[in-house]
Amino acid sequence: MSAFVLDTSVAVAWYLDEVFSPSARIWQERMLNGKDRLIVPSLHYWEFANVLRTLVWRRELAEDLAREILDLHLEAPLETGEPDRKTVLATALEYGATAYDAVFISLCLSMEVPLITAEKTTTSWVVKLKERIEAVR
Repeated sequence: MSAFVLDTSVAVAWYLDEVFSPSARIWQERMLNGKDRLIVPSLHYWEFANVLRTLVWRRELAEDLAREILDLHLEAPLETGEPDRKTVLATALEYGATAYDAVFISLCLSMEVPLITAEKTTTSWVVKLKERIEAVR
């Protein structure tokens, strides 16, 4: 069984239609079938909830459906891990990433596992992490 850090963008695509949803759902299936361990920082759950809140606020998603999606996601067998807090700012600066993205980057680096993301392959931090990225497209 392999381990990966899971970016929130990929998890959101498990439940909502995105161009890359079919590829994202392959990772969900692998997790549910016990083939891979998917690890997220606790920040993941707040980001996930914020995406749902934004969609409700924009009237692109019904509030009751947003709540159902969050409840379902909270049941997913994701593992949690945290990077060393002292590394996040340095990682953000080194990779040209937001502090939020740097949490995921720092976690993948500290655990020495790839990061699954739907971020554009031309984004500076994705380019710098190329050997550690599993791109979902």
